[in-house]
Amino acid sequence: MAAAGPNSVALHTFPTLLLDRVDHERFVRDLLDRLAEHATRPQPDTLLHELLDMLACKAAVKAGDPLTPEEIAALLARRATAERSSHCPHGRPTTLRLTLRDLERQFHRR
Repeated sequence: MAAAGPNSVALHTFPTLLLDRVDHERFVRDLLDRLAEHATRPQPDTLLHELLDMLACKAAVKAGDPLTPEEIAALLARRATAERSSHCPHGRPTTLRLTLRDLERQFHRR
């Protein structure tokens, strides 16, 4: 991606990994929206970080996605070795710690 004018960019390549996984136009618009949040032109490492965060989000298992027991086990094993696994790229927690009392309260047991 390169500047093509005061309000335009030219997209020269697109990650092959994403070709059949995302809506191309939507992905580029989302990336541009994230970049617009920066007051100045971001450095290449910042741009790469933004892109990797977006890739992680797009590839993530979402609520309601069906998973086999094997996929669940593999996901939990990978989580144990992942860097920054306690939060998603947007800062949301990936797990919650509940006491037995909290759980019982949720099911109106106490």
